[in-house]
Amino acid sequence: MAFRGHVVVTFNVHKNGAVTDLMVVGPCDVEAFNNSSYGALVASNPTYPLPPEYPADRAFFTVTFYYNESPR
Repeated sequence: MAFRGHVVVTFNVHKNGAVTDLMVVGPCDVEAFNNSSYGALVASNPTYPLPPEYPADRAFFTVTFYYNESPR
């Protein structure tokens, strides 16, 4: 547990729940953290669909994964 850091990933979720356009936009010095953050989102594809009343065909998300540290 000596390593710490955070990884920022962006992606789109489409009406049918498909996750696309995954991109690590804030990588960490620990490559394993980058890989596991990206892999977690790939493994969740597809996710739950967007609600039918959502006005657009996709939603853009930015997610930060924290490893052994707290959000500031």
